[in-house]
Amino acid sequence: MQTPLPTWEDLAWLREQWGGPFMVKGVCRVDDAKRIVDLGATALSVSNHGGNNLDGTPAPIRCLPAIADAVGDKIEVVLDGGVRRGSDVVKALALGARAVMIGRAYLWGLAANGQPGVENVLDLLRGGIDSALLGMGKSNINELNIDDIVIPHDFLRALGTK
Repeated sequence: MQTPLPTWEDLAWLREQWGGPFMVKGVCRVDDAKRIVDLGATALSVSNHGGNNLDGTPAPIRCLPAIADAVGDKIEVVLDGGVRRGSDVVKALALGARAVMIGRAYLWGLAANGQPGVENVLDLLRGGIDSALLGMGKSNINELNIDDIVIPHDFLRALGTK
């Protein structure tokens, strides 16, 4: 916990050193997302990167649409955090994510039953995705958009827009 946080210069240096795909994790602000695009990253992860410990940090799903809108198709946007069921995946995709990270979910399966447990978790997620799409009248995830989701008033957050 005493290690200094990486700086923007550190990220730029690391990007210069690495010629392959480059993702920056822990983004909840629009201005940071734009800066990550300018660094030449290929992906960013919308994540509060420690939300279990930081109870005042907004959930990544709340920040996702503003970030996805701000960066457009210049970079892959991935949601990390809070994905526990297939319907969570569908919501994230409808709100602008290209993919999600499932974090703990696969670890629960791994701890319970090794590889078959992980496979079961993935099967459950897939089944939940299929059920959510069916319930929405969609045949695949490419048909999803933000209008498919009921968003409570004042739910979304657009941090770093000023």
